[in-house]
Amino acid sequence: MRPVATSNRALQVAGMAVLLAGLLAAPAAGAGEGADYPRENIHDTSVGPDEALVNVSLVNSRWPDCTTLQSVVRDIFRLEGVTEKDGQAKALALWKWFRILVSSTGGGYAYEGPPGKQRIVYGPHKIFAVYGHHQCDGVSWAMAPMWRAAGYMAFDAATHGHTTVALRYRDADGIYRYHAFDPQRRIYWWDDKARRVSTRSMPVMTGMVFRHVLAPQRLHSLRTSLRMGETVERSWQNTGHIVPSATKAPYVKNRYYDYEPGKTRGIYAAVGQEVQTFAPAADGETLARQLYEGSANAACSPVGGKTLYHPARANRPGVFVFRMAPPYVVADMRFSATLHKAAAADVCRLYFSRDGGPWQMILDKKAPGAEDVKIELGREARKRGAPDVYTAYSVLLKAEFSTAGKPTDVGMSAPRVVAHRMLNKRTLPNLMGGKNYFRVSAERLAPGWALKLTVDYRLNDKPRTVERVIGKFPHYFRIDAAGAKLRKIRNWNYDQDFGNEAVRMVGYRMQLVPAGGAKLSESLPPAQAEPHFAASAPHPADMTHRRVAKKTETDPAQTSGFFPQSRKRLTDKKRMDELVRQLNNNADRSYKAWAAAQELGSYPGSVDWLCNRLDKANIDLTLFIVKALAQIGDPKATEPLLKKWQRGPAGAPGTRYIPDALAVCGKGDARVVEALVKPLRQVRFDYRFHIAHALGELGGPLAEKTLKELAEKDPFPAVREEAAAALRRLQARSK
Repeated sequence: MRPVATSNRALQVAGMAVLLAGLLAAPAAGAGEGADYPRENIHDTSVGPDEALVNVSLVNSRWPDCTTLQSVVRDIFRLEGVTEKDGQAKALALWKWFRILVSSTGGGYAYEGPPGKQRIVYGPHKIFAVYGHHQCDGVSWAMAPMWRAAGYMAFDAATHGHTTVALRYRDADGIYRYHAFDPQRRIYWWDDKARRVSTRSMPVMTGMVFRHVLAPQRLHSLRTSLRMGETVERSWQNTGHIVPSATKAPYVKNRYYDYEPGKTRGIYAAVGQEVQTFAPAADGETLARQLYEGSANAACSPVGGKTLYHPARANRPGVFVFRMAPPYVVADMRFSATLHKAAAADVCRLYFSRDGGPWQMILDKKAPGAEDVKIELGREARKRGAPDVYTAYSVLLKAEFSTAGKPTDVGMSAPRVVAHRMLNKRTLPNLMGGKNYFRVSAERLAPGWALKLTVDYRLNDKPRTVERVIGKFPHYFRIDAAGAKLRKIRNWNYDQDFGNEAVRMVGYRMQLVPAGGAKLSESLPPAQAEPHFAASAPHPADMTHRRVAKKTETDPAQTSGFFPQSRKRLTDKKRMDELVRQLNNNADRSYKAWAAAQELGSYPGSVDWLCNRLDKANIDLTLFIVKALAQIGDPKATEPLLKKWQRGPAGAPGTRYIPDALAVCGKGDARVVEALVKPLRQVRFDYRFHIAHALGELGGPLAEKTLKELAEKDPFPAVREEAAAALRRLQARSK
């Protein structure tokens, strides 16, 4: 485990720009209902000109579809058979499957990007489906957004040394609360008396912060499309093609990452690999459909018993652009070809672009003649300091040729690209004992082509293969594993050994083949197969591992997530002065400053000190000062709170709670409602959530009008629900 101080510094320093920039997100165009408000979980659904099979997926009825956060949460609830109204059952279902799908035994911050520009991976779906392993903060960054993808509020709850997850839902008594889960330590807190999941501290956010919403608006997904000439093979074994946790070096010498054949410990309890192979076609018509945007004057011809890819016309550049598409992260990539030029003046150059970045030249052939090239573009290139696509997702490769002579004087033959990408094998369609129904779906298939799907698995240690040639979607088939029961692993801890069951997947391969002359496989009837994708099939693992909470709720305000959490009033001036000194003599990120600010909420006489420190407090200390000011409820705090709010608002998590304090301190101040409403169409959903709550307390015509609109149009369900509840409170008071 990393030193906790290092973990926290990385989070606060490296992530700060991302956090602040993410707050004032631009409204999403074309978002449909609620497009006036920034929308979350936006996925790229664009279709490139090179895609012959668009958005193909393979899903097992007995395993969650992990394409997006929404699809995995929807399937988890379905598989566990939980009802819409039972919040705790849904949370425990997510808890169970998250522990099955993600390893929490190690790893650390993943970094992606070109040399010198690496950035921490905050994207929850990447952490979940690509990397599949992390320390406490990373797994929390993945689990909390899953709950939000189901329409609920959730945050990572962080101290300086450890991060957990806080999920908000309605309990059996009809009250909304936050509840604490620790995915790294594999425990959750439990209120034994109330028989419900409890919180890590009481009240919530005591000595910790519901830190940030780290997820970008535009999220990664497993959307996969195939090109003609491309083969994608996904394997449950990884042969060392990994992206370890590192900043500068592409490989960390560590037993956790060291590869051994058949290894299922360390990172290999989570990661598998994808091998993506692409070769251009030998005929011009197919080649034209393989090329990506930016290609021009491109042709292919038989020359000397080989297919030569060359300019269609002389004296004009012939440009071939090919795309190696996501969804997984590149660990290694190799380009090989034979390059040809007849004269020194001929142009023969190779380039690449990573994730939409600028073109980088990787070869400029000078000498005439033929030359075989094998160019490493992944980890090995990064190690040597050469241009690389290590940690990229979408990679464009460009070959440029031109000549004043015959067009076939310059070009390339036998081009081939092989990429090794890392993936989380637990999020692939794993097998369960009994009947497993598979659905192969796609949006569109080019006429004249079919998908050849080969699935390799083992049953009772014997190899099995299923091959399907599919010309129409959706297509259904079944794998039977009667009597194959899962092992009883201690506490069902798959982090040490995943997938070595009596029935287990080995890999599957997808490639396009000409449909003419191919014998298409017959699909199971949809009426027979589809009901299994709507039925429950609970995983037999029991992930109950509770820690009985020492302090339990005495007032729902302690766990609601809104301020104030207490109305306690004290007059001990000596203690107040001690706390003021403690607040002023400690750095903003110090626990002592946090604790002092929170305790000062019981001392109304401290309001001036708190307001003075609020002005320059950092994003975390701001939260505890705002908590104290909300508890005191003095109107003199309104001006300093408005001043801090009007700077952006910016600075989550602290400023997220300013609306709560203004709802108490600013009642009757006409400026307050206007100040809260003004940024609504620019701020993130968690701010809109707290603004809605505050408007229900403040009231007035503008508050009522705004709540009606939020309740109808906000794209985030939790905001709509809170706005509707706030509107009901407001209207009840006016009767």
